[in-house]
Amino acid sequence: MNLRKAERFLLAPPIAATFGGAAVAVCDISEKGARFRHDKPLEADAKAVLELGSLTLEAAIVWTQLDPATPGRYVSGVRTYGPPEAIQSLIAQLHASQRSKRVEELRSTDRFFLAPLLEGTFGGEKVQIENLSARGALLELPTERPRGSSAALRFSVPESSIEIDVQGAIVWTALKSLAAPSYRAGLFINEKPELMRMAIGHLCEINRAALDTQSLRLKLKIIRARARHLAPQYRDVEKSGIPAEQYLLIQGVREELRLNPEEAMHWYRRARLIINDPATRTLAPPIATHPDALAVWEYLDRSVDPSIVGRAFELGIP
Repeated sequence: MNLRKAERFLLAPPIAATFGGAAVAVCDISEKGARFRHDKPLEADAKAVLELGSLTLEAAIVWTQLDPATPGRYVSGVRTYGPPEAIQSLIAQLHASQRSKRVEELRSTDRFFLAPLLEGTFGGEKVQIENLSARGALLELPTERPRGSSAALRFSVPESSIEIDVQGAIVWTALKSLAAPSYRAGLFINEKPELMRMAIGHLCEINRAALDTQSLRLKLKIIRARARHLAPQYRDVEKSGIPAEQYLLIQGVREELRLNPEEAMHWYRRARLIINDPATRTLAPPIATHPDALAVWEYLDRSVDPSIVGRAFELGIP
């Protein structure tokens, strides 16, 4: 189950637009949604009209947070509802005017934020690394690098012998600060994913990396919505005593972890910890020694009865 089927396009410069009449700056767009920056906080699930020039779309806030690139401002992701051909036409116009850039990677792997930032070099120049995935990184750079340029990203993983040396290409770049000029850049890495996963795993173990919870919440919303939509087709499952929607939710999370090994590594690590917790045997006796089931239970924030998780595993994936 691929949760990211719509190609995303970064916009440079952002497009001036309005959401519910308030001014926003749309910084990326796809056929299914958009992301924009704004001055005041917005409530999750809030619905309004997004107007991009002559294009008018219904939109609903999926997530919102403080903008890490611009203190005091916010950034939100929206799900848009409108004719695909109209959005395709807008994207084609932006391409023709060289205002958009396709995100080649589509973030099929999850990001892990680093705290404190990790020092490294890119093309021999000192950089700081804000986040990592198996296929990319977010860097802070002292000088601007042109989009499409490639160089070697190198860094050492603390408290280990792991040395990373991979080729990366600049996908997007933006000015971070005028006071002391610095830039942020998104890097696409198309080699050594297993080595990157090993580095991320160790950084998680020493509490230097944490999973991007915004993308987790978004994916979980999508998995839940899919489970609700498909539940009527799986009513036979309920003969086993498992609600169809919960069965599909559990299996959706299992598939998500199967498709994203570095994210799975994070949840299996959590599972290893709770297996050793005596309270787990009281809270979840049916799955207390089952790391895969515990990982799914944790992913779902323990919102599903552990006995149902255990029975869903016994039934298998549809």
